This record gives sequence, structure tokens and C-alpha cells, in this order.
Amino acid sequence: MSILIDDYPHLDIEDPSQSNFVWFISAGDSGVLSKEFGVSDPPSLGRALLDCAIVLSENAGFDGRIGLHSAPQGGQRLLDFYVKCGLTNLPKEASLPVSVTRRNDGRFFCAGVSAAAALAAILDPDR
Repeated sequence: MSILIDDYPHLDIEDPSQSNFVWFISAGDSGVLSKEFGVSDPPSLGRALLDCAIVLSENAGFDGRIGLHSAPQGGQRLLDFYVKCGLTNLPKEASLPVSVTRRNDGRFFCAGVSAAAALAAILDPDR
């Protein structure tokens, strides 16, 4: 499941554009695909949800730009997951757009145009 906010300020202030903001994703247990449905090589469902966000951003005219805030409850494992997916982690020192009122705690991530294109291309054959 995913919840996206459309027409959100892109978190990278060097690219003052609009984006989709991934408010919430919940991928579930990929082991269920193996055990219950016989999928021999289950995909990363979280990665698939990020791909959906990129595609929806492209369709909305935001050139694939997305942003998100990693839930503190996800700990280092979730931060590592987003890095592994190819998103850019904005350090605590990075400024955020003025309209983003939440303090930057170092858990914000984004994908700009080129990163989004590269990430989308990886899953093109599966789409």
C-alpha cells in the first residue's frame, strides 16, 4: 500500500520544482509471495512501490521527482533500504524548501530527474 502527496515541493532545493511525496508505504512480507503463491524470485515490494511513485510523478508532469521521510521506527535498516534503492539521503545540514516545516533530521530522501529515470529504467522490463 502507498499514499502519495501530489504536487509537493521537491526536497532538493537546488532543483526548485514540484514532486510527489511518498507519505507512507507498506510493502508487507515478500516471503508470502514465495510460500503462498510459488513466486520463485519475489521482487522487493518496497522497491516496486517506489517505482510506482516515480511513474506517477512522471505522469503528473514532475519528471519522476519524488521525496520521502524515512520513519524513525524503521531504524537503520529502513535508511539502508532507501540508499540501496538509489535515493539520495539529504544530510541534516541540508536545507529544505521553505514550505516544508519539519526539521531536517537526516532522514529525508529524494530522487531528482536523472536518478528517477535510472531507477525507473531498472524496472521497465517488469512494468
